[in-house]
Amino acid sequence: MAGTRRSSSKNTNKASSAKNTKRTGTRRKTRKSKVKLDARKVFIAALAMVTVCLLFLVGFGLVKPALSGLAAEHTVEKPVETPKSTETPKTTETPETTETPKKPETPKTTETPKTTETPKTTENPKTTESPKTTETPKTTETPKQNPQKPKYDIPPAKNGAKLVFVIDDAGLNVANVKKYTELPFVLTVAVLPQLSHSKDCAWVVRSSGKELILHQPMQSLNLSLNPGAGAITPDMSGSQIEMQLKENLSELGPGVKGFNNHEGSLITEDLNKMTFILGTAKAEGVYFLDSRTSANSQAVQAALEHDMNIVERNAPFLDNTLTRDAMLSELLKGLSVANRDGYAVMIGHVDKSASILPELLSDLYPYLVEAGYTFATPGMLVK
Repeated sequence: MAGTRRSSSKNTNKASSAKNTKRTGTRRKTRKSKVKLDARKVFIAALAMVTVCLLFLVGFGLVKPALSGLAAEHTVEKPVETPKSTETPKTTETPETTETPKKPETPKTTETPKTTETPKTTENPKTTESPKTTETPKTTETPKQNPQKPKYDIPPAKNGAKLVFVIDDAGLNVANVKKYTELPFVLTVAVLPQLSHSKDCAWVVRSSGKELILHQPMQSLNLSLNPGAGAITPDMSGSQIEMQLKENLSELGPGVKGFNNHEGSLITEDLNKMTFILGTAKAEGVYFLDSRTSANSQAVQAALEHDMNIVERNAPFLDNTLTRDAMLSELLKGLSVANRDGYAVMIGHVDKSASILPELLSDLYPYLVEAGYTFATPGMLVK
C-alpha cells in the first residue's frame, strides 16, 4: 500500500509539473506576442492618448474663465495632476481651488485696523497734552491762591472808629469817577458845578448808591488862583451867595446831600460870608463839610449862630504826593485819627489820583474790615 501511495504521489507530482511547464510556456508566448505588436496599433493608441489630452485641455480652457484671477496659480498647478488616468472628476474638483474666496479673506490680513490701532500709538494727544506740561498757570496761579496783597500793618480799630472818604473835583472825567463808585464800601463824591461832565458825573454817583455832594468853588487867599465857574467870591452879597448856591445844587439834580468848599480859604475865614452860606445850607436841607483849607476857618462859629451841625476834615489829604507809599502813609495817619476821635474824614481827588488811590483803597478794604473799622459818609456823622 505504501508503495502504491508513493507511486501515485510521484505520478501526481509529474502531472502538476507538466501543467506548470505548459502555463509558463503560454505566458512566455504571450510576452513574445507583446513584443510583436504592430506599429500601426501603437501609433493609433498614442494618437488616442493625445486626443484625450487635447480634449481635457479644451475642457479646462472652458472652465478657467469661471475661476477668479486670484485662483490662477492653484488651477495651473492641479491640471498637472491630470495624467492620473485623466480622472477629469478630480480636475473638476476645482471647487477646492475655487475656495480662493478664502484668500480674498484678506480682511484677516487686512485686519490692519488692529495694526492701524495707531490711535493707541498715536495717542500722542496724551503726549501732546502739553497743556498739562504747560500747566505753568497752576504754578503761576499762586498769586490767585495767595493774592500778593501787601501785608499792611493795620492797627486794630478803637473807639468805634469810622472811616469817611470824600473824593473831590468830579465833573471832568466820568470813567475816573466810576473807579471810585465801584469800590465796595460807602464813600462820598463831590462834583464841581458848570463843568463839561458835571451832570453826567452826578448821575453816575447817584446811580451807584454812593453819596453825592456839591463841591462848591470859593475864592482862595491866593487871589491869583481862579476857583472856577459858579464860585463864591468876596464881592458877593448875601443874596447873591444864596442864589449861586441854589443854582449849583439844582444843576446836579436830585439827591444832593450836602456841599463842601473847593479852595475857599478867603471865604471860610470870613464869618459874615459863612453865616450866609450856612443859612442857605440849612434852608435847603443839606449839610456843610468844611474842607479846612484854612486853619482860621469860621465855619464852626457860623454853625453855632444857626444852631446846626457841620462836619470838618480832621485827617490829612490823601494825595498831596502822588505815590502809592505816600498815600498809604497818609491813610495810616487817618486811622490813628479815627481811633482817637471815633472818626476820620479823609479827602482825595478824582482825576489827580485815579491811577493809584482807587486800587489802594480796594486792596486795603478787607484788611480794614478785619481790623474792625467801619465806613461812613459825612451825612451819617451829621445825623
